[in-house]
Amino acid sequence: MSPPIALIDCNNYYVSCERAFDASLVGVPVIVLSNNDGCAIARSAEAKALGIKMGDPIHHLRDKVQAHGIRVLSSNYTLYGDMQRRVIAACEAFARDHEIYSIDETFLDLSGFEDRDLVAHARAMRKQVQRWTTIPTCVGIAETKTLAKLANAAAKKQERFDGVADLRDEDVRRDVMQAFPVGDVWGVGGATARKLSDLGITTAGMLRDMPMKQARAVGTVVLERLVAELRNVPSAVVEMVEPQRKGMAVTRSFGTPVTTFDRLMGALTEYAMRAGEKLRS
Repeated sequence: MSPPIALIDCNNYYVSCERAFDASLVGVPVIVLSNNDGCAIARSAEAKALGIKMGDPIHHLRDKVQAHGIRVLSSNYTLYGDMQRRVIAACEAFARDHEIYSIDETFLDLSGFEDRDLVAHARAMRKQVQRWTTIPTCVGIAETKTLAKLANAAAKKQERFDGVADLRDEDVRRDVMQAFPVGDVWGVGGATARKLSDLGITTAGMLRDMPMKQARAVGTVVLERLVAELRNVPSAVVEMVEPQRKGMAVTRSFGTPVTTFDRLMGALTEYAMRAGEKLRS
């Protein structure tokens, strides 16, 4: 049996960070905009209920914003980075170590905690994160990273789990996977999902039962490893050392159309300089 892995994911992260410091944002529709206020990159549950999609340009939303009193905020990455550190600090006592996956998701190595009720353990961790930061979270528990991601999605979407899903039990795992869309499985991109659909494979459970040779033929060794992880065979562990970065970017979107060469060159020059500063730091 492999050691358990948890994935803790902050709900509506950017909005939750903003609400931590502005109580007037609680319970009302809120969207956070991308760099230069171009499009929606985070939405509260109330904003999602109004049909606002990720990536919607703000100039398409003006009427809806006015009609529903939607609060519109510019992104504050300094705040989000600081809150991420606070969330991780709140989790430290509940795990052997951790691996930051993204600004709002962290894998946790639960080695040494196997003798505990891990669902209760995860609930206590969620309470501590909420107490320290006010950030709401969901937790997925499994024995592979792919299944931990799947468990987290189930914890977030299925009320029966009440924010914590443990997929180490085979029956629970099969029940969740048989209804989980294959296109939502971590690591399955749009092109691969279409190939799998053409083969009649539409759920995570069907993908798990796919012959290994066929998986390699359809999606190379990457899909083969993914199928193994869905079968509860780990192919990756929690990485305590951050891997060396292979790329770097400083990007912004324009709030209005750019129609002159001088304005475009000015922006390129500014962000090339920022990229150089980032590279040297």
